[in-house]
Amino acid sequence: MKLGELYSVICIIFATNFKGVIDEQKLRGLGKNWIIVNKNIENKNGHELWQKVQGEDYAALGRDFEALKGAFEMDFFKLISESEVELFYEKCRFKKPFAELKSAHAANMLALLAMIFKQNTDAKSHKILTLYLAQFIIPSFSALATHVQINAKSSYYKALGWFLADFCRVMKETPGLGI
Repeated sequence: MKLGELYSVICIIFATNFKGVIDEQKLRGLGKNWIIVNKNIENKNGHELWQKVQGEDYAALGRDFEALKGAFEMDFFKLISESEVELFYEKCRFKKPFAELKSAHAANMLALLAMIFKQNTDAKSHKILTLYLAQFIIPSFSALATHVQINAKSSYYKALGWFLADFCRVMKETPGLGI
């Protein structure tokens, strides 16, 4: 699997988890490790919490999602606005896949990022990727990661907060992304 494809898959995993509560059957079937294992402290912290996920109360997970879901609308952090995101979507000719959610919702923003990673094949798409990461994704999703780490009650969402922080770090440190 190419790096862009892997990043695209990770975006979809996060988007799915920020769109709604994971299905209980899927929760119980999760592996012992996250999709990426590395030596970053964020990844290590995420894995420590991930080990506790299997025993979590599903109802508590739902309550945790409800308490956190306002922050999944990325304009919550005041680093970007709904109108800025909509304008970027227009320029990219991107139709948000989750029409019921705001354009600046994490699920829609990650869906666009997944698409860009998959289609990052030329200088033009690479320029769009670099711009989107630098102006929209890294600042807002770094804030979301910290918010989830601090405010989540469940190991599941705390782990996702740490894994999201790790993903932001990895994207910033990936040679060639120009961030």
